[in-house]
Amino acid sequence: MISPLLDSPADGDKFPDATLPPAAEDTPLPDDPLTRMEALMAAGARDAAIAHAEAEAATWTAGRRTPGLAAALARCLIDMGEPASAVALIAPLVEDGSAGTGALIAMARALGLCGRHQEALSLLTEASFLDGRSAEVLLALGNARLAADDVPRAIGDFERVLRLATGDTVPERVALAEAHFRLGEAWRAMDETARAARHFRASQENDPADRRGAAIRLAEMDAAGPPTRASAAYVRALFDGYAPRYDTHMTGALAYSGPETLRAAAEAAGLFADGRYSAIDLGCGTGLSGATFRPFCRSLTGVDLSPRMTAAALASGHYDAVVTGDLLAALTEGGAARFDLAIACDTLIYLGDLAPFFSSLATALARGGWFVFSTEKSDAAAGGYEIGPARRFRHTEAYLREMAAVHGFEALSLNVAALRTEKRQPVESFVGTMRRV
Repeated sequence: MISPLLDSPADGDKFPDATLPPAAEDTPLPDDPLTRMEALMAAGARDAAIAHAEAEAATWTAGRRTPGLAAALARCLIDMGEPASAVALIAPLVEDGSAGTGALIAMARALGLCGRHQEALSLLTEASFLDGRSAEVLLALGNARLAADDVPRAIGDFERVLRLATGDTVPERVALAEAHFRLGEAWRAMDETARAARHFRASQENDPADRRGAAIRLAEMDAAGPPTRASAAYVRALFDGYAPRYDTHMTGALAYSGPETLRAAAEAAGLFADGRYSAIDLGCGTGLSGATFRPFCRSLTGVDLSPRMTAAALASGHYDAVVTGDLLAALTEGGAARFDLAIACDTLIYLGDLAPFFSSLATALARGGWFVFSTEKSDAAAGGYEIGPARRFRHTEAYLREMAAVHGFEALSLNVAALRTEKRQPVESFVGTMRRV
């Protein structure tokens, strides 16, 4: 899986197996409107999800739904890349004065994504007049000002959150972590790197799980060395927000060809699409790799940190099992040598130090088992890996070959390919095949 250029529980990396069934025509969906919305999104039923949200909105004039539900459904629409629909969803509540703070914030975010920054600012300014001590409102107002390039006023909003939040409760610590992180981004935009670094470190102190990726920001500024991996909480939050529009954005806007390129490399190395392999798809995302490699597999297990991603992967029908959790745990738990094919399509870009990964992979793969993977290319990173400009890890060829040799793999091929574009430029990656010896 790969990120676009992106909160969920942070207490541990393990989550229970995903159990959401595919949304077929003859499969009844839950009655709860939000649960139904999530099920439709997971199943890839984009038009049905939008229609469901619109149908719910039609009932609100009679007072049958709460502003909280409106905000939640609007956030789903935003995650699907439909901010205009989110605006239309909440607008009736704003017009009759029944929108709560959460609905106002969701509408302002949607307005900003539609490029209507002044309307978003006006809405949030009004909300701040009504509740000027709300950290949620002040953070949203500051973010809207950042989006409108009003950095000095944004800094003022975030600083006010720091003055108001004591940090005595979990919500206040969350607010402090967010305010410090946004201050880091704001000061960095003004080339005040020392101030930015101070706030990124303070964000980490208030959120040790590092949901926002402060460690990566510090490495980008050379204020710290690169972390050994992106935090699990950061990756989870990143892809939970990206999952509903992942397939259309990747295959459309980014011209993504990762799974197909990996399949070609696999076949060139000697793998056969004849259903012989017991396989694991590491960082399975919504199932793009599962669709491509399913013909190779007698059984296929998908693993991903993001619950929204694994719900979509399970709904795709390409997997025999889908696990929501950390890939290292998935490799080491459940017995040794139980797979003879492992696929990691743009997953290693969230791991810097690959030694723990290769050690776990060596345990899970039978001798003679195959590993097919991609990772972004670095030419000369000290230590073998670095943070790239898109906040993902890049690895050197020498480092990948060293990891293979140390952990008992034969590197059969390691070629360079562009799996996608970014800002209209091809992104070079290594596409490799290795075999457990």
